[in-house]
Formats: sequence, C-alpha cells, structure tokens
Amino acid sequence: MDDIDCAAERVEAFTAVALKAVLTRMDGPTSTGICKACGCTIEAVRIKANPQARHCRECADELEQESRRARLCGPR
Repeated sequence: MDDIDCAAERVEAFTAVALKAVLTRMDGPTSTGICKACGCTIEAVRIKANPQARHCRECADELEQESRRARLCGPR
C-alpha cells in the first residue's frame, strides 16, 4: 500500500467521523433561545439557521476567537 492509498483512507475515515458528529448534533435537542454564556436572547435569525444554537452571535464569535487562539498559540 503506498502513501496515496493511506492518505485516501485517512481522509475517508475522517469524513465519516465528521459526518457522524454533525448528524448526531442535528438530532440533539433544540435551543432554549437563551445564550449559555451571557444569558441574553439568541437572535431569531441564528435560531432559524441553527436550531441547536447554544450561544448568541457575540458570544459565539468570542468562543471561536478563543478556540482559534488556543489552536495557534496553545492554552493559556
């Protein structure tokens, strides 16, 4: 088996795991409409786009920035 075959198998396995995670999340409970971080109401447009949303746009942006920073710089 050469490197290309191994890489293709890894990509296929990763895709299967990622797809399963997304489908599991979609089957989860719908959002309460209240942000878990700040307690404010989650925007209706956000709930319509993602019925499982747990955070308002501002808190979701902050969490994404923290996550990106941790991936690039490591945990603080």
